[in-house]
Amino acid sequence: MELIDLKGVGNKRLSSLNDAGIFTIEDLLNYYPNKYLDFNNASYYDNDDISKLILVTIASEPKVVRFKGMNYCISKVKDKKENIFNVIWYNQPYIKSVIKVGEKYFIYGKNSPKKSNTFVASLTKNVDKINASILPIYKKIGSFGSQSISDLMMQSLENTAIDSVINAEIEAKFDLISLKNAFFYIHQPKMQNEIIIAKKRLDVEKLLPLAVKNINQKIYAISNRGQKYANIEKLTSEFLDLVPYNLTNEQLSAIGDIKLDLSSNRTMNRLLQGEVGSGKTLVSFYPLYIAVKNGYQTAIIAPTEILASQHYSNLVKTFSGCGLKILHLSRNMTPSQKREALRTIKLGLVDIVVGTHAVISDSVEFKNLGLAVIDEQHRFGVAQRAKLSAKGNSVDILVMSATPIPRSMALAIYGNLSLSVIKNCPFQKDIQTNIVTKDRLSDMWKYIVNATNSNSKVFVVCSKIDDEDENSYSAENVYKKLSMLFNKNEISLLHGKKSKEETNAVMNEFAHGKLKVLVSTTIIEVGVDVPEADIMVIMSPENFGLATLHQLRGRIGRNGKKSYCFCLSNDVSITAIERLKYFRDHISGFDIAEFDYKNRGSGDIYGTSQHGFNVNFNINLSNYDLAVEIATDLMKDDMVKEKLLKLSEENYAKICQDIVMN
Repeated sequence: MELIDLKGVGNKRLSSLNDAGIFTIEDLLNYYPNKYLDFNNASYYDNDDISKLILVTIASEPKVVRFKGMNYCISKVKDKKENIFNVIWYNQPYIKSVIKVGEKYFIYGKNSPKKSNTFVASLTKNVDKINASILPIYKKIGSFGSQSISDLMMQSLENTAIDSVINAEIEAKFDLISLKNAFFYIHQPKMQNEIIIAKKRLDVEKLLPLAVKNINQKIYAISNRGQKYANIEKLTSEFLDLVPYNLTNEQLSAIGDIKLDLSSNRTMNRLLQGEVGSGKTLVSFYPLYIAVKNGYQTAIIAPTEILASQHYSNLVKTFSGCGLKILHLSRNMTPSQKREALRTIKLGLVDIVVGTHAVISDSVEFKNLGLAVIDEQHRFGVAQRAKLSAKGNSVDILVMSATPIPRSMALAIYGNLSLSVIKNCPFQKDIQTNIVTKDRLSDMWKYIVNATNSNSKVFVVCSKIDDEDENSYSAENVYKKLSMLFNKNEISLLHGKKSKEETNAVMNEFAHGKLKVLVSTTIIEVGVDVPEADIMVIMSPENFGLATLHQLRGRIGRNGKKSYCFCLSNDVSITAIERLKYFRDHISGFDIAEFDYKNRGSGDIYGTSQHGFNVNFNINLSNYDLAVEIATDLMKDDMVKEKLLKLSEENYAKICQDIVMN
């Protein structure tokens, strides 16, 4: 079954689903509710600007009002505390013929910011027509409201075969429900316990490729070194002389670990995990220098063109005068430039190749690749790293991650790699983090405008590119509003739909030119280095995982200057505030990661103020051991094992990224 086959999905609505990243029925089923309403836990009216569920009795005949091209339905109601107030249903004229005086309804929404004693309802349910005590609420997609999305879910579940490599026998053995039932329970639960059971089953399904990879471990199998490195002590001293500042003890310790790897007769497979701004990139240049000086080619691979460009610039700067030939294999090359670049790599005329996934492609042939550095390794799949290793003879591999994660999580994600950790930065960052409420919003922007007049540079980060709701904090909407606040020549917009040329031009202007304010999505999250940037505004931080928040904050204060991170939150739930307060009070990514990891396992369901509950749909790693047990059982069958290995190759990178970044 295809999305277009669903009732209510035409070409225009299909485009809306695609824009939300939904291309298949599987994608749709994995679009989970962002909250659940509990009809057993209704609230009452209050002028508190909090979304809530209220049980009301209709007290007056509804009437339709038309005003300036729009219409709304309005009626007086009474809640369980005998509060009498108005309810408005915008663009829902049909409500007039549906609700009757004296009938009871559940309404969901919040008080109007403009009209006193008035509640704006986005959802209405007749008490007598409710057949379940829990109602899933979905975030709107284009013209699809929550109820429409729920209808699509039921169509999909009733008309689609949902298969899993985990068979019924294994499900029974490990006391798991079927994958189809798990989706039913997530999208149409009758009680909270069903959601918990379903979440566990979905976690196991998602963690299976990770478990398979770690069981199989072919990519990280210990092998004899294909190349020998001489004069390591002498070359180490030479490299340290090139470094522009004294390295920290942790940086020197990591270099010592790498030196031992390169001195042994076993291939290096090491993970270098470094705090944001800890100087791990400079450490990664060390093995490149050793390998090149021993006559081998090397490569450094980054997940984005922006990060690859920065690595290239830093390599040229660090190794200036050393005679090393460094090539940036860029997407911006002309066909003739690319042909010449591939020719020089194949002939061994290039010492260090810098690029994105393009370096792994079949068109890139090395004469004698000896060592490779992979940045943000969780974004690269098993098959991709295997392909890179195959471009040489038992290539030494150093993988890096700027996302601090607990050791237990690192072992789960990265298998049997050796681990080096850099927790501290060469200089102490001075970043003040503030949680900003709506009543202080104008004060915040006033301060930022004054700061830009004193040459401050500002990142404003949004969770999505665009939204039909002009009041939402999408990048496009925020950019339009801030363009009226700042000089138009000093503000720009950056997101994933921009071309590579536009992206590079904007980043160069922000780093070196006239731009003072950059509104963007999380495209700037990894590796963007603008030392002068000293202000970060994160719009709706509740939409980001703690690891992502930490990465974003790491874009400022990189030169030791006093910096400020403002978190403008719309979510007043207890859980959201607790997360933000911990983020505010802790600058160490490793402390934040431990907090995040522990809280993920403490409960998938948590309450919200007054009206229902939320579910933490991030993968709960406490289910990883179960996934390993199941994978071990399944891989006893050679045919199933083959399917699992293919599944692992296709999904490993995404799962790692979901675990680390969420």
